Order: sequence, then structure tokens, then C-alpha cells
Amino acid sequence: MRRMVENPSRDFEAAKKLREKFVDRPMKKVTDLQWSWPKAMDEVGVCTAVMYSSDKWTKGGKFTDYKHIHESRAETHKLLLGPRFELGIDTFVEPYALDRMPTAVAELAEILGLQYRLYDADGVLGDEDFQVNIVRAKLGAAVHPSGETILLVYTHSTLCCVITGFEVEKDGIVK
Repeated sequence: MRRMVENPSRDFEAAKKLREKFVDRPMKKVTDLQWSWPKAMDEVGVCTAVMYSSDKWTKGGKFTDYKHIHESRAETHKLLLGPRFELGIDTFVEPYALDRMPTAVAELAEILGLQYRLYDADGVLGDEDFQVNIVRAKLGAAVHPSGETILLVYTHSTLCCVITGFEVEKDGIVK
């Protein structure tokens, strides 16, 4: 019987390419993370903006804060929460199954926060924007086996959330 085995090195090369494109310089180190992908996450709404701090355009460790706004009302930027990440307000969740997730993540920047809209009890996307400030966590990206780029907010030991629909370019986080 034949068995298909995914090639983890392909995930690593994709993550490395994302990192190098984003910062426009060669990757210097690899860090092992202490978390595993959960079987499912809670889809609570859509991400409307990603805020982070990066030294990608400067030399000598000088950081600049950036905010990338999703300008469309389309629901392509799903906001999925990890089991130990809370927004501090009531949310209505839809379980979102995760399967065949990437084995490597590109660290992009220090995350500052997210802006988002939540689903109501009927599953309709609300009009009110909320913001959560996030400290001591990273913004990362990975290429899903489907070919889609996903953004991640994580610490060394915890996956906080996943955001779909953004792309990673030399100019930053786009779409």
C-alpha cells in the first residue's frame, strides 16, 4: 500500500521565502516553537487591520510601527481564535476545523494589535470595529498546503490566532 507523506522541508522553504520577502534580507536564525496546531479554532469574525512593529525598512535595530487595513468588507480575512486567547468580550463562535497545517512558520514582526468585526448570534458580521492590543507576541506567516498564505499571532508557547486572506509582500501585509 502506498502512502503520501508531506514534505516538511517544503513548508520550511515556503516560510523562509515569506520571511526574506517581508524583511528584504536573508533569514538569520531558526526558532523552535513549543506549540502544536489545535484540531479546531473558533471563527469569531473578520480581521480588519493588523498592527505590528518592524525594522524591515531601517538599519541598526530601529523599529517603526505599521498598520495594514483591509479595505474591503468581504469576509475573506477570517479571524480564528486559539483555545487560550480571549478578546475580553462576548463572542459567538463557529468551530473551524484545521487539517493539514504547515510545519514551519515565518516570524515577521512584533505584533502590536488587531482590529476586527465580530459575528452576532445569527452569524451575521457586525458593523462595529473592535481593537485588541497584544504585547509580547509575534506576527508570523505560513503557507497552507492549499497554497493560501495565513497570518498567525503567537508566542513561543501558544498559538493565539490565525488570520486568513492577507498576503505577505516586500511592502508588508497586503490585501
